[in-house]
Amino acid sequence: MATCTRNVYRLSLLMLLGACNTTRIVKPISKGEVQVGFNVGGPLFNLGEIPIVMPLSSAFVAYGYKENTTLFTGLHTTALLFGVIQSDLGFTTKILNQKKFIPAVSLSPIVNGMIDTWEGDGKLFPQLDINAFWQYGNKQYILFCSINNWVDLAPTKAHNESIRARWLPSIAFGHQWNRSKYTIQLEGKLLLPNQSNQNLVVDYVRYNSMGAVGIYIGINRKF
Repeated sequence: MATCTRNVYRLSLLMLLGACNTTRIVKPISKGEVQVGFNVGGPLFNLGEIPIVMPLSSAFVAYGYKENTTLFTGLHTTALLFGVIQSDLGFTTKILNQKKFIPAVSLSPIVNGMIDTWEGDGKLFPQLDINAFWQYGNKQYILFCSINNWVDLAPTKAHNESIRARWLPSIAFGHQWNRSKYTIQLEGKLLLPNQSNQNLVVDYVRYNSMGAVGIYIGINRKF
């Protein structure tokens, strides 16, 4: 189990960095509202000649702190199976309103923490998501795109290997279907497009030998 956990860190950043969940909160929820969400999905990889979605999962809870600011925290449930406690804590605030075809814009500063319970190792990754979104259909639907920016602060990787890139971005495109009590979110991601995907153990579906392509679906319950 410890070897499997080390491989999660060592062989592919795509497993952990931005690949585990949908964009948490695109549009801030109403003041005083609570949402509980669950999502599944991940990077596509080739199993023989068939592309398969890596079934990563996570859950989160969000609270409408102010009308345009939502607090949230999440737990990555698949990582727990490998002895890794992976969690995120952040907030989303809207900084620009939608004006016809010009999208609304929100920012999500996030801190991601990971602890390997087998090895006792821990890492922190600051993250900043920039979200542009359009509401339509009497505001029942949201079309959005996001840039998820992770930063690796560690001096070295495992085994004292040098870190080639500090900036670890992903680009997301998605859609939300909003009902009175539920929201369904479908999202596609281009993961780490600035990272080479050559010579990895996992054969990820990729674009021009860089990064990987991911697919996700999430459902949120409103309270």
